[in-house]
Amino acid sequence: MSAGYEFVPLPDRVSVRQRPEAVHDRRVEGTLSGTLSLTFATEQLVHVGSGFKALVEGKVVRQGMRVRGRPGVPGSSMKGVLRARYEALTRSCAPSPPRVLDVRSQSRPSIKRARLAQRALNQPAFHAHEGHEDGLCPACALFGRMSRRSRVTLTDFAVEGHDEAFVTAPMPEQFGPNLHHVGPATVQSDPRSGEEGGSREIFEVHDLHGRKFAVGRGPLPERHGVQAVECIRRGASLRGQMRFVNVLPAELGGLLVALGWRPQSALKIGAGKAHGFGRMHLAHIEYRLRGLTDDAARESEEGWRAAFEGWEDRFAEGMQRLVAVHQGDC
Repeated sequence: MSAGYEFVPLPDRVSVRQRPEAVHDRRVEGTLSGTLSLTFATEQLVHVGSGFKALVEGKVVRQGMRVRGRPGVPGSSMKGVLRARYEALTRSCAPSPPRVLDVRSQSRPSIKRARLAQRALNQPAFHAHEGHEDGLCPACALFGRMSRRSRVTLTDFAVEGHDEAFVTAPMPEQFGPNLHHVGPATVQSDPRSGEEGGSREIFEVHDLHGRKFAVGRGPLPERHGVQAVECIRRGASLRGQMRFVNVLPAELGGLLVALGWRPQSALKIGAGKAHGFGRMHLAHIEYRLRGLTDDAARESEEGWRAAFEGWEDRFAEGMQRLVAVHQGDC
């Protein structure tokens, strides 16, 4: 049994600079624009919740998302997964984590809080845009940030074929790593006033393992809750599109890696990713690019991959780790 999540290291530096290709008002020479029609095959049950519940045969069931009346995945969810993976394999920024959180520890049940030491908070990824208001990291340049429009959009993905009915499955309650599990930690004094007065102990995290990705099947607490959820079936086909403008060949090569196409790796999406839900893989791509036929685009795949391999913004260690944790039984 795994911990239910793995980590991809943060880059030692973030590449923030002016990116003239990150525009929409004109065509930029040397870039690519067009559409990829994508077909994903589900390897596990997939539940992307709609936020609604229904009573089915006397049992409360959390409903799944419907796209055009069929089980599906919103484009926003697909884009979120794709961005997270693209961030991990490039020298991109990361949102600053909370400094202090309440935690639960089986080994030290008396300790109720954890904090990040300043060293952990000083990661370059958390401060990449400070003093560089006009600069963009690779992920922000492609997927957007405040006042910057994304050059990549994804449509909703709907189930095709004969798998248009949801199946209902029990899903254990969600969990994530406690703050003192995201990096090496020691026990320190926590001098805060409590009801009984005096000092308490706190976990202090001195470094970070990296970006978290849920995989495998994590441990369950002794008294865990279970909920019934609507799921897309295993072996179903989900079809939608990714559209993009003014994308560099290296960026397109990185997107293909993030999609799990070359090299092949799985994607995890929706709820229950640490409980054996949510894995799927990209089964087919159809290219419709400006000035290129589908056959010509397929012949260009290796060139885009080579451009990404030689790109200064690629984070090789992150790419290797991301692909490794999403191959096999993830």
